[in-house]
Amino acid sequence: MAGPVLTDQQLSDYTELGFLHSLPILSGAEVNYYRAELDRTCEAIGGRVPRFNGLHLFFQWALELSTHPRLLDCLEQLMGPNILLTSTRFLYKHGQTTSYVGWHQDGVTQRLNDGRAPAIWLGLTAATAENGCLRVIPRSHQHGMLPHDSAPDLPRLPEYEKSFENWPQNDLSGRIAQVPPNCDPPFDIEMQAGEMSIHHPLMLHGSNPNQSTEPRIGLSASYTIPELWNNNTRPIVWARRNGSPAHNHFRIDRPPNTNFEEAVAAYCADERQTIYARSE
Repeated sequence: MAGPVLTDQQLSDYTELGFLHSLPILSGAEVNYYRAELDRTCEAIGGRVPRFNGLHLFFQWALELSTHPRLLDCLEQLMGPNILLTSTRFLYKHGQTTSYVGWHQDGVTQRLNDGRAPAIWLGLTAATAENGCLRVIPRSHQHGMLPHDSAPDLPRLPEYEKSFENWPQNDLSGRIAQVPPNCDPPFDIEMQAGEMSIHHPLMLHGSNPNQSTEPRIGLSASYTIPELWNNNTRPIVWARRNGSPAHNHFRIDRPPNTNFEEAVAAYCADERQTIYARSE
């Protein structure tokens, strides 16, 4: 798996379509290892939680996966040599569940509309239309930042106040947007385990329920460059840097050097991390 990662055509596709997919990142052995570590962590935390935020701040294996060298090689071609990891979400969509993710743009939270602040999906299982793979609206990033409704337990966006009486049940996105007219049809990003997709922060994306009997599991993570980051309250990890002293003010957060049991206890004590703790 050595050598150039993204071709000139793929770089052009990211600009035009707003996403890339089926990028080979993990070997079969790596998929098995990280899947086993996630399953071990899920079992220790307990419950059928479909989403875990911020595991990379507590568990070394999660940090290693979200800063995998080949993953970063792809991002460096889009972002340059200074890459910040801003957030991670391990998504565990259990079989035969009705939870889904409505159409939304990742960039709306931090008001980021620059293609150098992408998100990735890296599968630890195969992703198919049947098991609720990531879906995107090609070229939707060209419509700019869209108004979003906020879930009842999240702050509303100031420019878009609306009632939440008809908020859809089992939606895990937190914020949802209307698809503009005359958009391209949705595209299901079906991939093998170990493959990755990358999408622009203004790409409309979501996912359907898992109608299969097997789980759909993977890492969703967001990245940016130092010039675009203006939130000093959230933990920041240097994923890759060129050593420039101009960016030394950014924090370098790593999981504490603790054993597995201590990491689990610390994660469970941090109520901000485990969210959407629903079971079906």
